[in-house]
Amino acid sequence: MEIRYTTELTTEDSIYELYENLDWNKYLQLNKEQLLTAMKQSWYAIYAYHENCLIGTGRIVSDGVINAYLCGLGVHTDYRNKGIGSEIFRLLVERCRKDNLHLQFFCEEKLVPYYEKMNFKVFAVGMTSA
Repeated sequence: MEIRYTTELTTEDSIYELYENLDWNKYLQLNKEQLLTAMKQSWYAIYAYHENCLIGTGRIVSDGVINAYLCGLGVHTDYRNKGIGSEIFRLLVERCRKDNLHLQFFCEEKLVPYYEKMNFKVFAVGMTSA
């Protein structure tokens, strides 16, 4: 299976469809236009395609000078456990390192060992508004 990684979002509906598949829209409650705006305003984004279908994404929100925050890393449920998320992660990290940005991200506790194997470490406690 050939996967194409690019910084271009080929269709506006594809990101919304992927977020629907991931059940992220239930939490985020964004319409298509809002989600598209978030993607366009990201400092850097990677999109993974199988043929013409968007199957994965991840993005960086950054000031472009000091800090970078990885977010929105997800792979379509039909394409998981094939290394696609790892490759998106690698490409995002590579770009941040190229620009000497301090990369941070949140993950589920069960994923900590996975990211530790990729030379990341737990460094803070995350907070969110109630």
